[in-house]
Amino acid sequence: MRLKHLLVLLAMVVFAQPQSVYSQEEDDEEEYVDENQPIIDSLLSLIKSDSPDSLKARLYSEIASASQNFDTVFKYANLSLPLCSETDYFLLGQNNFFIGRAYHVSDENALALPYMNKAIGLLGKTNKPTSLISVYQNMSYIYDELNNLDSSVYFLNKTLEMGNRLNDTALVAESYQDLGIMYGQRELYDESKTYLRKALILDSLSKNRFRYAMDLFCLVQLIDNQEPDSVQEYLLARDYMNKVINVLDTVDTYHKYLAYGTFVSVYIELAKRTNEHKYADSSLYYYKKAEPFFENAASVTNYRLFRYYYVEYLMFYKKYNEALKVMHELEETFNENTSALECADFHRQYKSIYIALGDYKNAYFHLEKQQQYDRANFNDSTMSVLSDVKAQQVSMMEKLRHENAEKLHAAEKQKMRIVIFSLIGGLALISLLVFYILKSLGIKKKANTELSKKNSLLAEKNDLLAEKNNQLAEQKEEIEAQRDHIEAQNKEIQASINYARRIQRALLTPDEAIASVFPDYFLLYKPRSVVSGDFYWVGQFGDNKVCIVADCTGHGVPGGFMSVLGMTNLNYIVGQDIAPEAILNKLRDAIMWNLRQNEGNPEELTAQVLDGMDVAAYVVNERQMTLSFAGANNPLVLIRDGEVQVIKPDKMPVGISVVMKPFQSVTMELRKGDCLYTYSDGFQDQFNIESEKKFQKSRLRDLLLEIHQRPMNEQRELLNLVFKEWRGPAENQTDDVVIMGVRI
Repeated sequence: MRLKHLLVLLAMVVFAQPQSVYSQEEDDEEEYVDENQPIIDSLLSLIKSDSPDSLKARLYSEIASASQNFDTVFKYANLSLPLCSETDYFLLGQNNFFIGRAYHVSDENALALPYMNKAIGLLGKTNKPTSLISVYQNMSYIYDELNNLDSSVYFLNKTLEMGNRLNDTALVAESYQDLGIMYGQRELYDESKTYLRKALILDSLSKNRFRYAMDLFCLVQLIDNQEPDSVQEYLLARDYMNKVINVLDTVDTYHKYLAYGTFVSVYIELAKRTNEHKYADSSLYYYKKAEPFFENAASVTNYRLFRYYYVEYLMFYKKYNEALKVMHELEETFNENTSALECADFHRQYKSIYIALGDYKNAYFHLEKQQQYDRANFNDSTMSVLSDVKAQQVSMMEKLRHENAEKLHAAEKQKMRIVIFSLIGGLALISLLVFYILKSLGIKKKANTELSKKNSLLAEKNDLLAEKNNQLAEQKEEIEAQRDHIEAQNKEIQASINYARRIQRALLTPDEAIASVFPDYFLLYKPRSVVSGDFYWVGQFGDNKVCIVADCTGHGVPGGFMSVLGMTNLNYIVGQDIAPEAILNKLRDAIMWNLRQNEGNPEELTAQVLDGMDVAAYVVNERQMTLSFAGANNPLVLIRDGEVQVIKPDKMPVGISVVMKPFQSVTMELRKGDCLYTYSDGFQDQFNIESEKKFQKSRLRDLLLEIHQRPMNEQRELLNLVFKEWRGPAENQTDDVVIMGVRI
């Protein structure tokens, strides 16, 4: 049961980021008072109307640095900026940092980034490397809130490098802790544990008791969130928490009560795994100690999660009616603003109670509610984040290209002016020489005087030419800086696509799960781009083993979105009905509804709405030795006793099409040793550059027949080798490739 992650995230965020000096909490009835107002008033008194700009700039910046009110910070940093000297890189950088952090604290991260980038460029020109530390840390927090893990980790590593360079153990430990927390939030637990343990060693050596306690606290959160099978892991978590409580009891009361809440969770998990009442009683003991704090907490989310632990305690003692009463009370805390994630957790908890009671009708009702909110959370967060980031990056690139084009045009016009001036100077010189020859006898002295004047004019023109050349050089540097900025934006886009790849890979059935269903199998999965339009899905329901291989419209990011859509729907569909034809029919209905394809006339289809997928789906029952298959444009290849049988699919996709008949299935008898192959068209349609031919269906089937008696892992390696030799360099790959082979 995954109910703990919201509390984990709250605790991690509190510990990861020190309280910003610009944060504020405003009461509806009481005006916010800046604790440093006397300092601000003192600095303001030093500013006179006739004060030099340099003094005003410095004092305004000091006010921004001293204030705890981000509106005040924003105001005085902006007043300081235009008064700063162009060469005072430190003051310019500090002001940009103050403005960027004020935007960050007020959740305007998109507005904060340009100022933070300027601050890095300006402070990098100074001889004060320590001034960059706060900028790097805040950049990591900004990108973390924007859900850009790669960029966030990049800036935390910059902070870590700075700490190592300055031999600052406290900064290195803080960076390790921040990295551990960031990876833990994204459930990358191995990386998180590595960094937190490094922080733990350094904080224990430096005798920083509070940070040492926070390192232990975060490690416990990781153990609790992973829900390990080992009781020893939870006993270790308990020992860690005893150390945390001992430290926080004298240092920080607020975090001590949060630690009590974690103790409740750890002890109830120990009780469930050992069935020992002493652990459940310990859970109740810490629950009662922390109850007043959570009842009065401002966060209703934390209150709900804390009460869920009490529900677990009641269920341990089989007090199901009391547990339902608590859930009914919690239901009153929900409203239309409650997140889909919290609603999903609520119905997940309800479901577990009804399963324990044997009330499967109500359990199924809450299961459907949970899945409904899980899908809503996925659609509202993951998909929107990916598309928004992509649109934002493309928009910025277009803007930079437009600006560069204007600057290049202006540079060309300036270059033409210089050429004209040079021609005029040359003609003037020729005229002077002719005049000298014609008048040399009578007016030599006068000609020399005129020549001297002309030479002076030419020198001025040369100086002008040199100045213009310097301007062109500066413009070139600016254009190159814009180019570098575009390259940086491209890297961010690539980082976003890589994050999309991690999301897609997380939805694919893991290798160990496939192996538990089909022990003798292989999988060849080769996306053309970072994300793939091909996907696979494997699961088992009783004696029935389900295997699905699909090829979505397109590849790359568009195909990736379609594959995520397909896998998300299959997670909901399969299990309700495992007949392969029913799976395809329901999947087609879901895809059409998701893409709004059912709003048009099938006879008036255009290429823009013909999005869908080709699918091969089969169900194996090894106890009855039967196979049921249904296909949408993709066949199933069965090899038995050295003969290839192609089980043909229906000639229509999963999605809207001109032909819209119900999918049909084929059921046949299986024999031990039968080999089943399902695949997309990426392998057979791959071009060979030298022959300019596709690999073709028949050649792929012959290859499968030739290698089918070999062990499955060798079959995969042989297929991969043949494909790479036929394809040539990786950039020649024309489509995504997936082939799954299973031996009965």
